[in-house]
Amino acid sequence: MKSLDRKLLRDTRLAAGRLLAIAGILAVGVACYIEMQSAYDNLTAARERFYAECRMADFSLELKKVPVAELAGLRQIAEIAELQPRIRFYATVDIEHKAELLNAQVLSLPDRRTSVLNDIRLRRGGYFTPQRDNEVIVIDSFARKHGLHPGGKIHLILNNTRQELFIVGTAISSEFVYLVGPGSLVPDPEHFGVFYLKQSFAEEVFDFRGAANQVLGRLTSEARGRPDDVLRRAEVRLQPFGVVTTTPLRDQPSNRYLSEEINGLATFTTILPMIFLTVAAMVLNILMTRWTEQQRTLVGTLKAVGYSDLQVAAHFLKFGLLVGLAGGAAGSVKSTLSGGAGATMGGAARGHSSTSRCRASDRASAHRNGLRTRRVMGSAGSAAALAR
Repeated sequence: MKSLDRKLLRDTRLAAGRLLAIAGILAVGVACYIEMQSAYDNLTAARERFYAECRMADFSLELKKVPVAELAGLRQIAEIAELQPRIRFYATVDIEHKAELLNAQVLSLPDRRTSVLNDIRLRRGGYFTPQRDNEVIVIDSFARKHGLHPGGKIHLILNNTRQELFIVGTAISSEFVYLVGPGSLVPDPEHFGVFYLKQSFAEEVFDFRGAANQVLGRLTSEARGRPDDVLRRAEVRLQPFGVVTTTPLRDQPSNRYLSEEINGLATFTTILPMIFLTVAAMVLNILMTRWTEQQRTLVGTLKAVGYSDLQVAAHFLKFGLLVGLAGGAAGSVKSTLSGGAGATMGGAARGHSSTSRCRASDRASAHRNGLRTRRVMGSAGSAAALAR
């Protein structure tokens, strides 16, 4: 071992307490970054996987009323890969044990199970049966809030008529990861629900036989990055049928809330670790500045006996490098043991449940990191005092 390396180890032992405090701050910063970046990656992967599973539409067109046969013109637009018309209306929910009426959105689904855009994933019960026309599938979060179960009944006011519906199942959908009602600023599954009716029943209730008032669509892979031009052309072709709104995926309420939450986590992933790393760098700078000042005479002696400026500079840089490596290694080990770095998306194939778990994991990580922040800021203050 070289003489300067032996001196480095000797100096490290003398300042062990202060160096451990600095390394601890670094370790927390590194662990926060790895765990939060893992949560961000997991959420992003879960969202994309769930959207693919439910065949999330790239856009929607809301109209007053359009015959399904008139949609042939839209299919001639080369950038549109798939179209699906459906019936969509707002309704009122009348729950017996509730004093107030609740808002709802009613959507049509094919009478028989088939793959559709913005598809559902059943959580309880099953799909529509041939036994009744008035069957309904309820969005799962609303059903759980109000104790609704398959086999029960619920009353909806549809087209100014109170209808009794038989609940056959509850479901989740990529379209409603967040239940955002009309005019609402935040998701509210307690006061807003989504109900899926048979296509034939919806056509009869709303007098929409062979017609629709919403068109979902998927774009070709080349056009997904520029949906606005396609929507403008589609709006022109459907103008005679009263186009109300055109909504690309980026503006879809649930997707917008989910994307903002994930993007917010990405920002937080950068800011929080930087606080710890900046504090550690400041404290280490104070310590190394005082250390070099105290060893000016020794530096002169080293140069006098033949050590070059580069060798002396490398000796002092090794001191900071040692602390950085120790803190980084400790943070990496900690995050790996806690599952941050090794988190996988084994359960993400189940769609929304994985997204919910990732969001819960994210919030738990943020809470843990907040506790670490308060604890380590005290350590940082102590380390700074020791360095002085």
